[in-house]
Amino acid sequence: MPDDQWQAFLKDRQGAIAGARTAQRFGWKVGDRIPIKNISYGASGTWEFNLDGIYHSDKAGGDETQFWFQWDYFEEKMPQSFKGNVGWYVVKLENPDYAVTVAKAIDDMSANSSFETKTETESQFAAGWVKQFGNIQFLVVTIGTVVFFTLLLVTGNTMAISVRERINELAILKAIGFNDRAVLFFVLGESLTIALIGGLLGLGLAMLAVPALGNALNGLLPALVLSPAILVMGLVSALLVGIVSGLLPGIGAMRMRVVNALRRV
Repeated sequence: MPDDQWQAFLKDRQGAIAGARTAQRFGWKVGDRIPIKNISYGASGTWEFNLDGIYHSDKAGGDETQFWFQWDYFEEKMPQSFKGNVGWYVVKLENPDYAVTVAKAIDDMSANSSFETKTETESQFAAGWVKQFGNIQFLVVTIGTVVFFTLLLVTGNTMAISVRERINELAILKAIGFNDRAVLFFVLGESLTIALIGGLLGLGLAMLAVPALGNALNGLLPALVLSPAILVMGLVSALLVGIVSGLLPGIGAMRMRVVNALRRV
């Protein structure tokens, strides 16, 4: 966000900063007076805020849905029983290798007290938040595995039918001098081409769908990002499907005898 907006926020007791998506959703602009009804903290009522700034994320899939305001204003509005309490702290480490040691040191400070802490990394916190919606990781892995083997069966069956329908063509290739290895490579090449085209189409659709899904979640889950590593994994999976599905039909075509194959025609 621009520095002048940040400085205005620091000087304004009723100042607030909104994410770009939230501002767009409600039609807010810098300088607006925003009333928000409180139903969660203490007595209900309307809190007034001055929108001093709008922030944008410089990371792909970054959260632009949050709404930030002054802690002093929050404390002022709280009932006496709520004042001075903190929900959670964010600690930034110079080296992530110290995460376990620092987490233990923080938790030891509050051990056996009325307000014990639970310190964890950001990834663990995000995973715990996602688990509130159910075991999403198990569902994704299970569904992905079923889909993978289904694609494997469909592609393998397609290649097996293709080889059976063109058995005479393959026999002629062997008759005019192509060796067994060349016939195997022909079948594998066709299988790999089919799998690769399907994989590229799928990854292309995923690149369009993931940002749209992330926007639809509206910050309820950690940011969804289709990283280069995931794209590479998708391509490798497509190639694996092509190799496995074309291997058995290719071996069958490689081992067939020319006389027997031509006799079937």
